Amino acid sequence: MGFLKHIEKRMESLVEGVFGRAFRRQIHPVEIAKGLTKQMDEGRMVSISRTYAPNDFTVHLSKEDTESIRAYQASLKDELIQYASTHAENKNYHLMTPPRIRFESEDTLRFGEFGVTAKLTGGDGPREKGAPQDTSGQTRIFRTEESTGGEIDQGTAAISADEARRHGLAREIVEVVLGDEKHQLEGRGPWTVGRSQENDIVINDPNVSRKHARISRADNGFLVEDLGSTNGTQLDGAPIDREMIEGGDELTFGQSTARFIRRIDTPGEESGGRR
Repeated sequence: MGFLKHIEKRMESLVEGVFGRAFRRQIHPVEIAKGLTKQMDEGRMVSISRTYAPNDFTVHLSKEDTESIRAYQASLKDELIQYASTHAENKNYHLMTPPRIRFESEDTLRFGEFGVTAKLTGGDGPREKGAPQDTSGQTRIFRTEESTGGEIDQGTAAISADEARRHGLAREIVEVVLGDEKHQLEGRGPWTVGRSQENDIVINDPNVSRKHARISRADNGFLVEDLGSTNGTQLDGAPIDREMIEGGDELTFGQSTARFIRRIDTPGEESGGRR
C-alpha cells in the first residue's frame, strides 16, 4: 500500500507542477487515475482461481481538455499505466495483458467532463486457460468538482441520468433491494435505514430500530454503519459496526435482509439487467 500512496502523491505533484498548469480549472490527472481504477473495480470478473480486471482503457475528453494535455499526453499515459498496474497488484487483480491506455476527443463532452471505457481483453496472443472472453467495455462519464461550480462535494462523480442519455453512454445505478422494493441511492447521501417513516429506506419490521443504520458514499465506494440498533446490522451474515460494501453484498437489518446493488445502466438496455 505504501507504493500506491507514493504513486498517488506523485500524480498529485503533477497538478502542482507542469501538468497542473495544463489542467488548471480543468481535469486533474489524479481524477482520471481514480476514474480508471473505479472502472477496474466495477468491471472485474471472478473465475475459479483468479479475479480478472479490465486492462484496456479509453479516456474520452472534451476538445478543450484534449488540447490542454496534448504536449504532455505521453508522460500522463505512462503515469496512468503505472497507477493502474499498482492498483491491480494491491487488489490482487489479474491482468491478461499490461494496461493499455488511449485518449480520444469526444464532441459531446463539456469542459471538465471525461469518460472512461474499460475493456477486459486477452490481446492477440494465446488465451490462458480459464480466462474470460473479451468484453465490449462499459463507459462511465465523470465530472470534476471544479466544473460543477461547487455543487459536488468530493472529486469525481457520475453525471445525471439525463446527461448520460444525452451522451448515449452508461451510468452507474446504486440501489438497495428489499423484497420487491428497490430503493435507488441517488445524489450525495447519506441514506438512513430504519422503521421510522423519516428514513430514506423504511423497513416495516418490529425487529428493526426506528433509526437502524446509515449508508454513505466514501472516496472508494460505499459503506454501511450501524446506528446503535437493538438487533444489529449484518454484512453477509457477519455482525458489523461500520464496513465498506460492494455490489452483491447481503445486508441484514434486524431480521430483514436486503441486497446492495451497483450496476451499469446503458441507455437502450433493460434497466433491471445486471452485468
